[in-house]
Amino acid sequence: MSGEAESREASRQRRRRERAAAVERFVGVPLADVVRENALVHLPPAAAARLRVVHPSWASHMSSPLFAVAHAAAPRRVSGVFVPSAGFLPFDGDDDAVPSPSLSFVPASSELVVLSSSRGVACCFSPADDAYAVCNPATASWTAVPSPPWRSWPRPAIVVLFDTSAYNFRGDFTLVCPFESEPGSSGAYCFQVFTSGTGAWWVTDAMSPAEGLVAASGVAAGATAWWRTSIGTAVGYTPVTGRVDLVTCPGDSDQWEIGSAAGMLHCAVIDGGDVVVFRLHEHGIWEVTTRVAVAEILQPSQPPPPARATTSTEIVASQQHDESGAEEEEGSRAVVAAANAPLRLDDGVRLLGFQGAEVEVVVLAGRRLVAFDARTRRRREVAVPDEVDAAWDGAEHAAHINTLALIAPAALAAEPPADP
Repeated sequence: MSGEAESREASRQRRRRERAAAVERFVGVPLADVVRENALVHLPPAAAARLRVVHPSWASHMSSPLFAVAHAAAPRRVSGVFVPSAGFLPFDGDDDAVPSPSLSFVPASSELVVLSSSRGVACCFSPADDAYAVCNPATASWTAVPSPPWRSWPRPAIVVLFDTSAYNFRGDFTLVCPFESEPGSSGAYCFQVFTSGTGAWWVTDAMSPAEGLVAASGVAAGATAWWRTSIGTAVGYTPVTGRVDLVTCPGDSDQWEIGSAAGMLHCAVIDGGDVVVFRLHEHGIWEVTTRVAVAEILQPSQPPPPARATTSTEIVASQQHDESGAEEEEGSRAVVAAANAPLRLDDGVRLLGFQGAEVEVVVLAGRRLVAFDARTRRRREVAVPDEVDAAWDGAEHAAHINTLALIAPAALAAEPPADP
């Protein structure tokens, strides 16, 4: 046997020994330990909290900062949407609920507005107090942050960036807020940055030529904060590198929204009767990831029962009905059909921002909020409650993912640091 053949055989034997050793390590391990170490991290926070009572070792495991860091880093789908007046609307009911949908654990004299959210960490704002806080709605932990020195909108355009790496044991975060370079002029935007470690805002040297930046459109994609504009472009800023990006929306549509999936910027566009989702690659190149019909997204939540054959007895009985009874029955069928009919584009369908490990398109249609997974074709939805203004069109919202992410206390600095 040649030397090369002997080397390949030795390599195969080593791999077999390694596999056998891996199997032996799991043989005899209690199932409860396997679940504790491998499954709990993928559960929503509310479901994981209920399992703390299973065993003291489970409670201890889930109380560890290591578990919180791993939970925030695990791939997840969007849990719900923060909307005005109603607070947090979860797509999966109690499993994705938060202790306080209105974030009442954050002291404020007015209703809080959630400006943005990333990996379970949300930045909220009290208009009456002009006060800001960063919180985790799932754990009711929070820290106050100072107001940014410059602001161009009634609603601040802040985007929160959260690092889910294994080294972020403190729960450090970064806030990015753009502002007009000249008040009243929307020809260029500058950027100001806040980090929990420094405890202060600073204005960067970066500038982006853009017009009509939409304050409520901000989303975190990896280490970059993005906003769309009213003229079909998207602006991005990366605090770590100081890089500014400007890309053009793919397609020709007035109905488009940006989102984040797997840490990359995505753009959803309504094209005729379809929603087309694009992914941004390097050098500003967009790639189509999925196309789905709006009719499929908005299928009836409760389809009508299947039709069955009518017997001769039922035919005779139906012929004996008087005209008034027939009219009532026809009216009842019309009501049921109208309730189960999917909405059309001209019924006021609007795209909302989205985030998660996979592409999940979020659509507002009437009083329905629908999240549609482009890969599994699974649909989740929640009804917009009556306390939300009927004129709300989805423009003011914040998509959110529930995690157990830690929130670092902001060490407020006496003076702003130099631009790093």
